[in-house]
Amino acid sequence: MLLRWIVNALAMAPLIAFGQVNNCSDPYWSDSLRCRLLNPAEPQPDPAPPATVAQLRDYTRVALPLDPEVRCLDGTRPVIYVDPAVGPPSNKWLISFTGGPWCSAKDLDHDGTFENGQECLDYYVDNLGALMGTATTDAMSNLQSDDGSGILDPDPLVNPVLAGYNRVRIYKCGFDRHSGRSTHAVSAIAPVLGNIGFTLFNHGQKIALATLDLLEGGGAGQPGLTYSTWVDQGGNVATGQETLPSIADAEQVVFIGHSASGHGLYQNADRYAAHLRAMPGFSGDVRAIHDAHFIHAPENEAAFDPAQNPNPALDNTLFDARYTGTTSAVGTYDAQPYFDGGVEIFASDYAAWLETSMSPMSTLVDESCFAAHQASSDAWKCLDRFHVRFHHETTPALIREDFLDPNTEHGNPPIGFVVQWGPLAARPECADLGFSPCPPVLSPTQYAARLLVQAGHFLDGIFTQSELALGTDTSGPIGSVYLWMPACGSHEGAYSDSQYLVTTMRKNGVDVTYRGFIEDFLSAPATGALESYVTGLEGARSLCEGVLFANGFDPVP
Repeated sequence: MLLRWIVNALAMAPLIAFGQVNNCSDPYWSDSLRCRLLNPAEPQPDPAPPATVAQLRDYTRVALPLDPEVRCLDGTRPVIYVDPAVGPPSNKWLISFTGGPWCSAKDLDHDGTFENGQECLDYYVDNLGALMGTATTDAMSNLQSDDGSGILDPDPLVNPVLAGYNRVRIYKCGFDRHSGRSTHAVSAIAPVLGNIGFTLFNHGQKIALATLDLLEGGGAGQPGLTYSTWVDQGGNVATGQETLPSIADAEQVVFIGHSASGHGLYQNADRYAAHLRAMPGFSGDVRAIHDAHFIHAPENEAAFDPAQNPNPALDNTLFDARYTGTTSAVGTYDAQPYFDGGVEIFASDYAAWLETSMSPMSTLVDESCFAAHQASSDAWKCLDRFHVRFHHETTPALIREDFLDPNTEHGNPPIGFVVQWGPLAARPECADLGFSPCPPVLSPTQYAARLLVQAGHFLDGIFTQSELALGTDTSGPIGSVYLWMPACGSHEGAYSDSQYLVTTMRKNGVDVTYRGFIEDFLSAPATGALESYVTGLEGARSLCEGVLFANGFDPVP
């Protein structure tokens, strides 16, 4: 009788996959953050399908296969949003990521176990679970902000090249810059409930790789992902089915990460490319777009230290891997502790995102960087994503940064750029930052000067002075590089209509939009090409330039 009761109960309960009951009492769900904090009737509800034609959208939500080893931070099932290429079937792909904040478990007692989940729980409460789980995701979406969808727009009249790509958004729910592989049993203080224990999943990198596997489908020469969607049939909503080509047959795969996901993409672009190339039959071209992520790097500060670089207009020290020095704006600094764990604020995230305590850091950061530096005991440099970009990323890449980006990780007006790897001290800026001692803060003029020098030195030395160029890293060849740096005061980039379609830069009498620059990059050779539109270099100017660049630009100390 007991067995019959159990069988009947399971038959009546909603199932999300064989063996998992969509109920918080099921072991699969019971320790998840969603169940521990909210205890919903169904931890993984199905979104309502569009009821009217007016509710149809361009992108369809597709859930990844249920896998206890690939989950959103709150335990829910990762999803992607998919829109096939407009026109005939295409073997070109655009795979996009979004940025924003991140979190990790903390090892507060320094015993090697990451037991504290307070940071992640606080974000979860503040954001009502958004971007940390998928329970509230819609069945369809246009992936739009208040300023349109930019590069994701399927309208060939405004986006003629990329509308012809299969477009996939990997929905952010690992909350780890799409970089994590970890599962931790943690505890935290929750509103009303008090102390709760739950399992914390930072699986962002796993989600990205699982997405590529899903898109492979049956493999080269076979159908790829097949999924259900909704279409307009004579003014009524009808269920339909879409089948994409296998990504193993891809001619080109473009990964684009905005802001913090551009950070994660520095560490993972070569990993994603290798994962694709490991698919039988894959011979496609893989490229990366790091959108809104080329802020002042620690290796660039040496250019402003007279003892190390008397004349940055003549001497390029960017590729010398100099992490210490003294400058008038930053003071005497040593950036190594920020990356090697001496200062926990940054390196502890990577340690927490490792799959196990025995996993090598090369599973999270660029593998060729780790291989090049392990013998010299300075693999900590590989946690610096800009060192990876300067020396180790082989995937052809387009990079965008706005000189006047208002984001707090960038220009951050009116306070200024926070030098997170700089020396801590009591200084006037601490009052604005809200804590003391605090790191140095660069004024807008100081910050812009550093971006200009960094851009110039990067373009000057990437093909001749990097570790890839010198053979210290043997994973080459070096991919082509395109650099786009307007001065328009916008953090939003390729996902914004105004920045993607309207923002224009002029150099040598030629006007180019960001869309046009991206399209040129996609058709350029995979190696050897170097192109830039950088405000203040080679006479380049942006039509929306700020006062800082109105009458030329002189670097300041």
